[in-house]
Amino acid sequence: MTGKSLIDWFTKRQTKLSHRQLLLISGDAEWCQQQTEQLLQDARSPTLLLSKTALNFDSITNHSFITACQISQYKQQLGTEYDIVIYNAFDGLKPSALYAIEGVIRKSGLLVILCPNFENWAEYEAAHAGIAFSFNTQHPTSLFIERMQKILLKDKSVAHINQHEIHLPFARVSEHLQNKASHIQRLKYNNLQSELSSNQQVAFNDSLNNMKASKSISLLTAKRGRGKSTLLGQLAAEIVTRSSDAEVYIAAPHINNAQRAQIEYKKIVKHLVSNTASQIHKGCRKHIKSELEFIAPDQIYHLPKQSILIVDEAAAIAPSILLYACNKFTHVVMATTVAGYEGSGLGFNLRVLPKLKELSCSLTSSFHHAELHNPLRWFEEDALEALFTNIFAPFVTDLTLPANQSQQPLSQFHLPYAENKAIDSHYHHLDKKWLITHDNILTQVVGLLTQSHYQTTPDDLMRILDASDQHVAVLANSDDLTLPDVLITSLAVVAHEGNVSFPPNDPLLEGILSAQRRVNGHLVAQNLTTTYCEDWFMTAKSWRISRIAVVPEFRRLGLGSCLLQYVRHSAEQAEVEYLSTSFGLTTELLSFWYSQNYNLVKIGARRDTSSGEHSGIMIASLTTSADNKFASYHSVAVNDIDYFLQHILKLHGSSDSFLLMPDFIQKQRDKSAQLTHSSSLANSLHELRIEQFNAQKRSFSNTAASIYARLQNKNDEASEHLQTLFERAHHKNLSKEEKQKVLSELRHKLQNK
Repeated sequence: MTGKSLIDWFTKRQTKLSHRQLLLISGDAEWCQQQTEQLLQDARSPTLLLSKTALNFDSITNHSFITACQISQYKQQLGTEYDIVIYNAFDGLKPSALYAIEGVIRKSGLLVILCPNFENWAEYEAAHAGIAFSFNTQHPTSLFIERMQKILLKDKSVAHINQHEIHLPFARVSEHLQNKASHIQRLKYNNLQSELSSNQQVAFNDSLNNMKASKSISLLTAKRGRGKSTLLGQLAAEIVTRSSDAEVYIAAPHINNAQRAQIEYKKIVKHLVSNTASQIHKGCRKHIKSELEFIAPDQIYHLPKQSILIVDEAAAIAPSILLYACNKFTHVVMATTVAGYEGSGLGFNLRVLPKLKELSCSLTSSFHHAELHNPLRWFEEDALEALFTNIFAPFVTDLTLPANQSQQPLSQFHLPYAENKAIDSHYHHLDKKWLITHDNILTQVVGLLTQSHYQTTPDDLMRILDASDQHVAVLANSDDLTLPDVLITSLAVVAHEGNVSFPPNDPLLEGILSAQRRVNGHLVAQNLTTTYCEDWFMTAKSWRISRIAVVPEFRRLGLGSCLLQYVRHSAEQAEVEYLSTSFGLTTELLSFWYSQNYNLVKIGARRDTSSGEHSGIMIASLTTSADNKFASYHSVAVNDIDYFLQHILKLHGSSDSFLLMPDFIQKQRDKSAQLTHSSSLANSLHELRIEQFNAQKRSFSNTAASIYARLQNKNDEASEHLQTLFERAHHKNLSKEEKQKVLSELRHKLQNK
């Protein structure tokens, strides 16, 4: 009976315009699959199936309307459109994937989630997590799912069936919204009518006008479903029809993300070229490309500078690549989602947008930014969009003080850990169970993280609520967080690392020690274990400051320092050995952490793809044993950093890095001067790294600093040959075979020292 009721409901939904809806099918996995199969057999509409495990719909003979995709590959579907999307939550819930994929569902479409029995879902998710949590941790229930369930139960548009109950409401589109949606302006390409909203029309004209300058940067931002990809395709078509020799390319995180723009471009160009009445000169038609050519972001360096580059989903591309493109190419048109699947739309506005404006000024480029507001892929007041925003992106964008507080004289405020600063502060260690029932605080926490950290995603919201090895510490302007106007002024996300016990001769630990194995989480503890070939870092109890953020209006008032003092005090009470942090190194951040008595112990050899900066690890010892441990490896840390500064940066031509500035290099040399001699422990460690490398148990990149140390202590003919091989091994342009040959020769030379 359930199947018939579901089909009847689905059929009636098609008779009148409906908002997109969520359908929950809960129960045992086999039963859920049967209900879905019946639905698809009747619908036969373009369907996307997101599932880690294969689902078999044997009664459906022709599966051509179903596109199957691994949950981990969800980003490949962005830019596509479907009538039905099915998410198999029996494989665990990945918030970033589910939030993202909601955006590909067309008007009146349906999102179907297959899930365990509703009352057991939170416990099931804890045991079958859709995202990775730290090694050696567990949680009995998913608070993220508990919160999500409460929201779903309150939403009147959510349909839900299980083996005992049926609740199938309709979400009709009002006549007013239907009329509003039908009033669109049309942009006419001769006899081809291509739909544009009035908002798109303005953005279209403004972007074209901006390109009349000799060099231009145009940016389109919007929430999902606002037609930015369609607009990009129309702009590209207009550019090539105005100038047939224009070389236009489209870049995106994945080729599928460019699909919507490419389809629109092809449709328009095909019509214009075949239409004899079009205004395109007959001799020019054959030179117009019928396809909008895709190029991967990391390949744009090969394009000629006169190319015109179109970029979709720009917030998901490394800022360094975007800035390079704007600097190199004559015209760049970018579009990106704000507060979208990548969770970094706001970060894009706060971090990348100012740099684009600065760059346009320095290059005397014409810069234009347009925003698209009205949804085109679905109706306004869409039920599914509102629901998912509440579940996956519960943040406020205005994080300023309430008006009644902002007027208080600064003299009334105080900071317990920082003298004469400017805001009243109360420290709170947020309880996760309490947090899911106090959305005012949760929205501020998520909003501040999203605003301050570029790569914050909906997955981070799940970790905040579910990860047992992570807690959130905040400063607020009141000791009572239940007050309606309470303000979170700063926060720190603290990850608990190490404190892991390994049995004797554990192969996993041996793999970590030689950099051949990695486990989830324990970022710094694991890195230091590999660096120093010392298991103490994985067994010792440590805390890592994963994120720290301060409301923009209250930065540089000592709030960050105050919060870190509280965290330090809490860590000492919890008998933590040391605190750590890891971040993309900048002059400002490095100075801040130095001021908090953290010491730099490592610099990463590669630049982070999103920030464009080298990462660094800094630590603060809290116990005598930690002091002694880090002191024993001090000369190794100094050598490793010196190798990085003197060799890696200069070899790879990173002359723009502040790490090569005289002041920073001098500070590192001062540390080297404090070392009267290299300790026997340091020498032993360098030789152990080299021994592991020779046995092919450690990579070259994890051994190079120790080879560098050996070269510093020798000066003979054999060392000159070793130096030559050492430098060749760093070359990026070597083929795989050439690289292996060089490394083989290098190992042979090291063994015959």
